[in-house]
Parts: sequence; structure tokens; C-alpha cells
Amino acid sequence: MKAILISVVCLFSLPLLAQPYVDGGRTRHRFAQLNFGIDARLFTASGSETTFANSAGLLEKRPLGNHHETRLIIGGTHFWGHADFYVAFTVWSKSESNFKTGVETGARYFPFRIQHKKFRPFIGVSWVTTSFKQGNGVYLSRNKFPASTGFVFNYRNHLFEIGAGYNYNNSDSYYINRTTSIPIRTQPFWISAGYKFMIETTVGAERNWQNGRTKAVTDTLSKYGRLNGFTLGVGPSSAMFLRKSSHNKVAAPYIDNPKSGNVFPEFSIGYYLHRSDLQFNLSYRRITSEIGAYGFSQKLVRKAVTFETYKFLGDYHGFVPFAGLAFSYEDLSVRETDITDVEISTFKGVKPGIVFGWDIRPDRLQSWYLRTNLRWFPGLNVNMKSGGSVSFDQLEFNFIQLVIFPERFF
Repeated sequence: MKAILISVVCLFSLPLLAQPYVDGGRTRHRFAQLNFGIDARLFTASGSETTFANSAGLLEKRPLGNHHETRLIIGGTHFWGHADFYVAFTVWSKSESNFKTGVETGARYFPFRIQHKKFRPFIGVSWVTTSFKQGNGVYLSRNKFPASTGFVFNYRNHLFEIGAGYNYNNSDSYYINRTTSIPIRTQPFWISAGYKFMIETTVGAERNWQNGRTKAVTDTLSKYGRLNGFTLGVGPSSAMFLRKSSHNKVAAPYIDNPKSGNVFPEFSIGYYLHRSDLQFNLSYRRITSEIGAYGFSQKLVRKAVTFETYKFLGDYHGFVPFAGLAFSYEDLSVRETDITDVEISTFKGVKPGIVFGWDIRPDRLQSWYLRTNLRWFPGLNVNMKSGGSVSFDQLEFNFIQLVIFPERFF
């Protein structure tokens, strides 16, 4: 959450131009707009079910109950109002059962572009982590990919939304003690209402692009190497575990496997080469995840210092993808407690990986950009002394990173 606040404060401390969504043709400076907002969701009890032991010790079935939540949203409209990409963080929730949602990353498609004083339908899909806990059991965490639909009404730089969603994959099994597993179905349906404030950050540079001044300045500064320079980055990230742990399957199947790490801040310092369009970066992340039930607990900590280099590939109206290689010094640790027995296993070493993502870069003179990056380091494991291994194989996802060129401010 601290990283989210840092990003928001940094963005609003820059000279942003807030204005309505504009109709000025499909230019690169109107390709995307930043937005911040909030929404409220109600997950209905319909379609949910769990099993519990009553006072007589017999198993009975019942629905899970309703779940309410409020979320902070950071995102952006893209493709001139035809798409919306966002990340949402829960800031308040109330549940009749111990059902929760974590960070959600999603995309929406608008067949008819967002326009002033118009209702526009959308369809969407997202990746979200959910968790459920019954009694003294584990928080059963799962990665879900629900579908959604709804309408957006645009008035100037305000977006008002109503929507509904369906999580088709809501069935699972759950251990109510170390040996007994029951079937469960978490809440599959929700309705939502939300508001977003749109911020235009790039249209102010459109005139200079069209009259050729941007190209002339870019060529001149490039000739003297003035567009090379240091970069600083900060933004909120999350990580999804991609593989199960062989150790957990034998040692404690009732605690399942971690599915996602905590939301964590990512910090980076780098150097950019303009002519070759190359970025060199040194980034730091600390990722933790903890699971446990019935006297057994497992805490995973990953500290990573990563050197990476990637090249920007093409330019679609300011949407600039990149891909590259990374080498990371990994400090991994697992602390496992079974009643009173404690086992600590670690790994330290360098691992190769890949990095890819995209920048929103209307031109190459700006002093800051918004970047999305993903990383994967295969084969991250900690071998446990009691047998098997615990997997740290994760897909890291930094949805919105603020990247600053300090030298361009002076």
C-alpha cells in the first residue's frame, strides 16, 4: 500500500493537465489517459456452498454468505477509448464468511469508444487472487480469471461505472482438519459500481509533434547524447506462484501452496541509451508469503537484487513494448513450524531470467513515463532438509511504475 501512495503522490506532484476525454483524431498523444478511482462490489451468496460440522458432529452444507468490498483503482484508457487496463487494491471489506479478494489486474474492451455524455458497454477479463478460510483452517488462496460486463458513462473527465461479474471456476476442496477434505464453492457472482477521474498528461505536447518541433529537438539532443541518462523507478508489484511445492504435498497437504505474494514496492535505478533504445536497470524487491493451519505454518521470504537490460521494440502510437534478459541475486528462505519443531532452509545465488513489458511513450523527450513490466526466473527453489523442495517460481507483475529521468528536469 505504501508503494501505491508513493506512486500517486509522485504523479500528482508533476505538472499534469486534467481535461475531458478529447476527440482529436487517433494521434499518439491521445492514445492513452491515466485514471484513478474507487469502486464497491457485492459478491452474492447465490451459488456458494461449504460443509461444516454441527453441534452433533454431523456434516451439514450451507452457503458462504455475502461479501462486500471497496477498492482503490489505478489504470488507464487506451486505444483512444476502446480499452481500459487497471489494477485494483482492496482497502475495506466485510464478509459473512472468511472470503477475500486480493489484487486484481484486468482489461476491458469497449466496442464503441468512450465518449462525452455517452453510455458505453464493455466486456472484460481479469486476474485476481481470492482466499477463503474456515474455522482454524488455512487461507486457501487461488488465482482466478473471471469475466465481467457493464456500462460506463463519461462526463468530461469523469467515468461512472456499473457492472457485474462471474467467476466460472469457483469449486475446490478444503481441509477442515489435517486429514478431512470437503468440497467448497466460493461466491461466483458480483455486482459493482465505481467512479474514475481521468487525467490527460500528453495532449499538451501534440502541437509540437505535429509541427515538427519535437522531431527537430529530439534529433539535436540525440546528436549530442543529451537524451541518454539515469532513470529512477518506483511502483506497486505483485507476484503469482506458478508451481506447486513437492515438499508441501508430503509434509502438509492441508496447508496447500502459496498462490501469490504480498503487494510490495519495487524500486529501481537505471541508465537509458537513446540511440540504441536500450535500458539498463538495477531493481530491488522483497516478496513474502505465509500460510499455515492446524499447528503448521510456512513463511517464504524472497529478497532479489536484479540487473536487467532490455530493448524497446517498435512504437505503436506511443505504446512501446520491450523485452530483455535479467540476472538476479536471490536470497530465499523458508521458515517452517510444526507445533514446536522449526526448520529453516535457505538458498542464495544468481539466477537468470527474462523481463518484458511496455512503456506509454508519446514522444522521447518527456521527463517521466509510465511503465509496465513482468519478470520470470525459472527454477527458483529451496531444498528442504526434511525432503522435497519449496518452489519460488513466480511471475512478477509491476503494473504501473513511474519512471523518472532526473536530468531532464534541469
